Amino acid sequence: MEVHVQLKTADGSVAGSLGYESAVSRALKEAGLKLYPRYPGTQDSRQGTLFRVPVDDQADADRALELLRSTDGVERAEIAAT
Repeated sequence: MEVHVQLKTADGSVAGSLGYESAVSRALKEAGLKLYPRYPGTQDSRQGTLFRVPVDDQADADRALELLRSTDGVERAEIAAT
C-alpha cells in the first residue's frame, strides 16, 4: 500500500519543486515515513513532482495523508488505487 503525492512547483520546473521536496521529506521522516520519486531520473516537469510514500496499513496511510495535506508544497495526496 502506498500514498501518492504531487508537489507544487514554485516556478513550473522540476528544480522549482526541490525545496518543497526537502520540506515534505523532512516532515515525513520525522513521522517515520519516507518519500520516494515515482519516476526516478525523469526530466519531465510533471513526472518530477510525483512521489510515493510506502505505508504498512490503512492507519499509516491515514496518518501520512493528514501530514501531507497539512504540509506546504503538497498539491495533492491520495491513497494509490490497487
